[in-house]
Amino acid sequence: MKIVCLGDSLTAGYNVTREESWVEILNRETPDTWINAGISGDTSTGMLVRLRTEVLAQKPDMVLYMGGDNDIMITGSIDQAKSVVMAVLHQCAERGIRPVIGIPMPILDIPQQWQVLCDLPRTQEQGNEYVSWLRRFTAALSLRKVDFAAAFHEGGGARELYLADGMHPSPEGHRIMAEAVKRAFYH
Repeated sequence: MKIVCLGDSLTAGYNVTREESWVEILNRETPDTWINAGISGDTSTGMLVRLRTEVLAQKPDMVLYMGGDNDIMITGSIDQAKSVVMAVLHQCAERGIRPVIGIPMPILDIPQQWQVLCDLPRTQEQGNEYVSWLRRFTAALSLRKVDFAAAFHEGGGARELYLADGMHPSPEGHRIMAEAVKRAFYH
């Protein structure tokens, strides 16, 4: 089976080696082919644009989509992120490709230089609301999901699961993410 993982820096593997990223761990430890279509800093709109040309063109069996955090950080709102989830879902379904929704882990902090762009408490509040909405959405439509937020919570939500920026997963965080995918796909 071929699964394309469409996302932002949480999928791309920001500031970790390729071998440490959750997508590469899955390539080594599962029988399926996992393709990393993550781009650091991408918004949900950017991912939607890339869906046809970079993802669906590869004719995957599944698309694991996780995006929206950058939208929330920039706009302080979950509205665009929610709209894109629906669009990705329908474009995949139209082509007979099974969508899987990734539920992002919480943001603990943001780098100082980014604080001029976003309000951390508002970002965290909207991020939590988005996670709750994704859980309700996937349940209502009986969609497969990978709940990375729950996996990080079960892992103690410890600072060690994040890089120093408080946003991106550390190598240990990527291991937790890979294990969450394995539970969702193989158990």
